[in-house]
Amino acid sequence: MAYDILIKGGRIYDGSGLPSYLGDVAVQDGRIVDTGRINGSAKRVVNADGLAVSPGFIDFHTHLDAQLLWDPLATSSCFHGVTTVIPGNCALALAPCKEQDHETILKSFERVEARQPRRERRRADGPLRAAPIRHGRSFP
Repeated sequence: MAYDILIKGGRIYDGSGLPSYLGDVAVQDGRIVDTGRINGSAKRVVNADGLAVSPGFIDFHTHLDAQLLWDPLATSSCFHGVTTVIPGNCALALAPCKEQDHETILKSFERVEARQPRRERRRADGPLRAAPIRHGRSFP
């Protein structure tokens, strides 16, 4: 079988918690279809000798809440292999936010992110609107 991509000879960290191992990774149609020692051809072969090969990382405690307003690709994270971010898990979350707290939240980002509240106010108008979160109960 001719794969789209064959990553050869890397140290594979598969995310299962098991120890890493030396091997290959075959990709077809954007999906990993095989791992281990693979004897096959591919449209593109990547030599990963001496490199780590792993799935994307999930950052479950980001501080990207405000940054996503001006950098929707979260480039600071994807450059480090992060493929999924879960914002809003610290005291510096942007939303939901009560109307009377908008200015306070935006001013905090002036200090933390060196951003100008006036500029961010235009970007944040929609995302800052409060909405109840349902986890068995509603929050004001």
